[in-house]
Amino acid sequence: MALITINTDVVRPDRLRRYEALVKELASQARKQDEGWRWTAHFTAYGNTESATFHYVQQTESFAQLQQQGEVDEMVRRVMGEKAGEEMLQEANECLLASRRGISRDRPDLSYPPDPGQTTSAAALISVARARPGRQEAVEEILRKIAEAIPKLDEPIRITTYQTVIGDALQYWTVRPLDELGDLDEQLTVSDLLEKAFGPAEGGLIFRSGLEAVEQLERSITIYRDELSNAPQS
Repeated sequence: MALITINTDVVRPDRLRRYEALVKELASQARKQDEGWRWTAHFTAYGNTESATFHYVQQTESFAQLQQQGEVDEMVRRVMGEKAGEEMLQEANECLLASRRGISRDRPDLSYPPDPGQTTSAAALISVARARPGRQEAVEEILRKIAEAIPKLDEPIRITTYQTVIGDALQYWTVRPLDELGDLDEQLTVSDLLEKAFGPAEGGLIFRSGLEAVEQLERSITIYRDELSNAPQS
């Protein structure tokens, strides 16, 4: 079971450039030192963009491994040095409107993921669904059917599903990698995908039942920021 930890920072508009400069410096130093804490950085380009939002994604194989890696503050001080690290943390915190951290687990049974070893995509379509209480099974069913429909139709879509375990326990989210935004022009919508794969009657029923089980659904497009990352080695 892979665990995905996401640190999300919402940045003050007037401090955006300084915030990016700080993270860029940290990432550069982490790469030079071959720092074991690995992360990928993603910026919300479309969706809820009232404030600049950055997501830092870290993958571990267990909670024990996550504990061994320690806290973000410890990593910053280790990479930058105690004094410079403390100053960086303080200045970065002054740039923030909000910060949150959550942990999810991958759901391979609800996914049709990219090939192993594939590099991080330039962008991704992120769909976050909150199930109505007691309706998680119906949400999982539509996700399972989407994953089944993709290879059945030989569609170019790839999708990886995660379930939140620390945070909102009713939340599921999916990642659809994009090489460029134009990829979306060539990909079927969820309703069309299901109807084409299972027929209008069954596919339509799966789609409607799934939507009825969802209390809230939000989509966004994130852009990978390599210069702000200390990405895992391939």
